[in-house]
Amino acid sequence: MGEQKMTGIVLESHGGPEELLFKKEADVPEIKPNEVLVNVEYCGMNHLDIWLRKGGTGDKLTLPRIPGSDVVGRVTETGTEVKYLQKGDFVVLYPGKGCGTCPSCINGRETLCRRFQILGYHIDGGYAEYVVTEEKRAIKIPDQFTKQWAGVPVAYVTAWNALVTKGKLTANDTAVIWGASGGLGYAALSIAKGIGAKAIGIVGEQSKIDFLKKNGFETFDFMTRDEDIPRKVRELTGKSGADIVLDHVGRKTFSTSLQMLARGGRLAFCGVTTGPMTEVDLRLIFGKQITITGSWMGDLKDFVEVVAFLQRKNLFPHIGKIFSIADAKTAHEFMEEGRYIGKLILENPIFQK
Repeated sequence: MGEQKMTGIVLESHGGPEELLFKKEADVPEIKPNEVLVNVEYCGMNHLDIWLRKGGTGDKLTLPRIPGSDVVGRVTETGTEVKYLQKGDFVVLYPGKGCGTCPSCINGRETLCRRFQILGYHIDGGYAEYVVTEEKRAIKIPDQFTKQWAGVPVAYVTAWNALVTKGKLTANDTAVIWGASGGLGYAALSIAKGIGAKAIGIVGEQSKIDFLKKNGFETFDFMTRDEDIPRKVRELTGKSGADIVLDHVGRKTFSTSLQMLARGGRLAFCGVTTGPMTEVDLRLIFGKQITITGSWMGDLKDFVEVVAFLQRKNLFPHIGKIFSIADAKTAHEFMEEGRYIGKLILENPIFQK
């Protein structure tokens, strides 16, 4: 199908939203024997999309590139070695890929692979009509809640890896979630609810607390960033502190995260939205015997587990707003303003129903 054409967004130069070019004559990708071609229905947005567009992250990025890591769609073509998926199957895509041959990949820890690639960041993604992926990275799902599934891949696999796989979250724990109204934070709240843990969410303003309370998280506690967070966490936990903190903010929050943890607590760290460099009191770490784990997304095993978890619990993400793929420029501007709750997704208006 390499000679066929499709519409899509192509990033040819790093810069502002104006660099997201809508193309009507992009090449439809060809598939290898172990791959499937997926007609994109929805593609969720992540801050990773903005980092790709702006460049300067230190990652080895190549252009041109079609962005988009969170893909849901229908299989339209299968390679000769594909065994389980068929044309017409709805799938949600695991957005990572290792080299397949190094010790990390062989042991199922692809995210540790030195050549690990993310869909829509290192390889072409879902801001287009079609995307190609290996069969094992396309998980079959019902043809229901497809909008919500488009908000799952990056946020939920990261939260699952951080909280469950590495953080060992249980029903006896109290978890503090930074940025609880965003895509990753909402995923973390959903996972905590499904496991039966207690959660304390931190957000930017009271309106976001009101929203979360009305949308399934009425039993959780919340606070805004301008409060004395360590003091309030101690009050809510009987002065013991939190068992686990999910921090994806970085410079502005790392020290506070350590302060609010209980003795023997766990810091699940997975992002540097406000910057990578900070200063902390190291005594907090060894004095309270804190365990710090890092998550760079999550592995395929995590993804399979979280998809099964969501199918059992129906704790899907909230979709804040839907844009057409052709309106990706406007969607990026809206995302950078930050005044939304949940996930933003792009819709392929000519999806083959």
